[in-house]
Amino acid sequence: MKKYLSIFIVITLIPLLFLLLVNNNDKNNNPEITKKNFPYLKNNSFYINDSAFYPIAINCVITMQANQTDVWASSYEGYTPNGKHRFLSKDSSLMELKSEMALIKKMGFNTIRIVRIGEINIENEQTKNISFGVKVRNEKDSTIMLWNEENYTKYFNALSELFSIADSAGLKMIFLTRMLVDVQTTEEHLKKLVTKFKNEKSILAYDFFNEPLYFDLEERDKEYVHQTVKRWNKIVKDIAPYQLTTIGLAGIREIFEWDPNVLDVDFISLHPYEYEPEQVRNEFYWYGKYIKKPWIVGETAISADNDSISYESQKQFAIKTINQAYNCGAAGYSWWQYKDVDWKLFHANFMGVLNWNGETSVGEKMIPVKGSIKPVAEVFQSFNSSKKKEECICFDNYYNYSNGDKCRIIGKLIDEKGNPIEGGLVLAWNEWWSSSYHTISKQDGSFELLGTFPFYHWMASATYKSRVRGELKPDTAKTNTHKIPTMNIGNINLNKLKF
Repeated sequence: MKKYLSIFIVITLIPLLFLLLVNNNDKNNNPEITKKNFPYLKNNSFYINDSAFYPIAINCVITMQANQTDVWASSYEGYTPNGKHRFLSKDSSLMELKSEMALIKKMGFNTIRIVRIGEINIENEQTKNISFGVKVRNEKDSTIMLWNEENYTKYFNALSELFSIADSAGLKMIFLTRMLVDVQTTEEHLKKLVTKFKNEKSILAYDFFNEPLYFDLEERDKEYVHQTVKRWNKIVKDIAPYQLTTIGLAGIREIFEWDPNVLDVDFISLHPYEYEPEQVRNEFYWYGKYIKKPWIVGETAISADNDSISYESQKQFAIKTINQAYNCGAAGYSWWQYKDVDWKLFHANFMGVLNWNGETSVGEKMIPVKGSIKPVAEVFQSFNSSKKKEECICFDNYYNYSNGDKCRIIGKLIDEKGNPIEGGLVLAWNEWWSSSYHTISKQDGSFELLGTFPFYHWMASATYKSRVRGELKPDTAKTNTHKIPTMNIGNINLNKLKF
C-alpha cells in the first residue's frame, strides 16, 4: 500500500513541479519583469540591457487640464507668454506634448524629469486628503480629489498617456512625486502609483521629495529622516523591485538633516545653483569626495536673456558644469529647465533651453513648438559620456566662496575619538537668521568661515555625523592680522551616528 501511495504522490507532484518550473521560466523571460530591461545601477553607473546609460536630463513642468468628463496631461501654461494653455482639447494637448518630447530628444536629452503633475496636494490639513490640480479651459484653477477609484483611474490614465508619449520619443523619466513626512495618505498614494506603473520600464526613478532644505520646514534629526526615507523606499521595492528611487537635495547644506549618505534610495539627485562664484563646481568637488552613493546633478542652470546675461555665458556655464560633474563622478546631469517662464525673478525666468521667440519645427505632421532653441542645447547634443575622465577641480575659493571681510569664525571639527573631520560643514547666520554663509573643514579638521556681516548663530555637522549648534557674541571678536573681527569657537565634537 505504501508503495502505491508513493507512486501516486510522485505522479501527482511531477506535473506540479513542471508547472512551477514553466511559470518561473516565464517570469524570468518576461521583459516586463526582467531587471536588465529596466534602468539599473552597477558600479555607480546606470545601465539598460547591459549597456551603459548616462542620463542627460531636462526638467519639464507638466500640468493637467480637465473638462466635465476627463483629465489629461498638458504642456505647462507658464511656458507661454500669456500664461495660458495653447491648446484646450485633449487630442491637441497631447499632440503638443508629442512635439515637445520629440524636440527634447532632438536637443540631445535622453531623460526628462517630470515636475508638477506628480506632486499631489494636501487638500485638508485635518484629514490629509490629497488632490491634484487642474486647469479648466484657461478660465479657472480647480482640484480633483483622489478619494475614489474613479478619480484615480482618470489621474492614472492621464499619466499613462504622458508616459507613453515620453517613451515613444525615446526618453526615460524621473518622476517627481510629493512625499510628506508623517503624512500617511502620501504613502498610500505612493503604493497606488507604484502598483499601477510597476512594469513601466521608461521610469528611470521615482523622486520622493524636492529640496527638503526649502520645503520641509520642520527641524529633524538624521535618524528620523533615515527611517522615513527607508519606509518610502521599502514601499517601492516591495511592489516594484526593479524600479529605482531618488531624492532631490538642494545641495551641500542638506547635510544637517537630509544627509545624503544616510538616505535609503538608489541614488541622490543634487540641485546646486550659482549663488556664489563657482559654487556649483565647488559643490561637485565635495559631492565626488564625500557622497558614497551614486549621485546625479538633478538641477542646475543660470539665466540668460541674451541682454543682461548672454546666451554664450549660459552655454559656457553648461560646458564647465557638465564636465566638472562628469569628472567628479556624477552618474548623470540635468538642466533646469525646458523653457523660459515669467516667475517675476530674473534668476528663475531665463533658465530655459528654449526662449519665447518664434517657433521651432519638429517634423512633418507635428505641431511646431513655440520658442527658439538657445545655444546651450549644443552642449547636450555634443556631450560624450564615454570619454576619459579628467581632473575633478578644487577651486581656490572652495573653502570660502565669497571671502567676506566683516566677520570671521575659526575652529576645528573632531570626532568622538578626537580625530579631525575633513569635509564637515560649518554654517553661520546674521542676527535675524536671514542671511548666512558656510565653509568646509580641511584635512586637519580646521575651518575658517568668512562673512560680510557679523555672525550670531552657527551650526556644524558632517556626513555620518551628529549636528551641533551654538551662539556667538560679535562684540567679543578679536581683530586678526588681516583686520577681520575673529571669534574662535575651538574644538567642535561631532559624534558618529548610531544607526
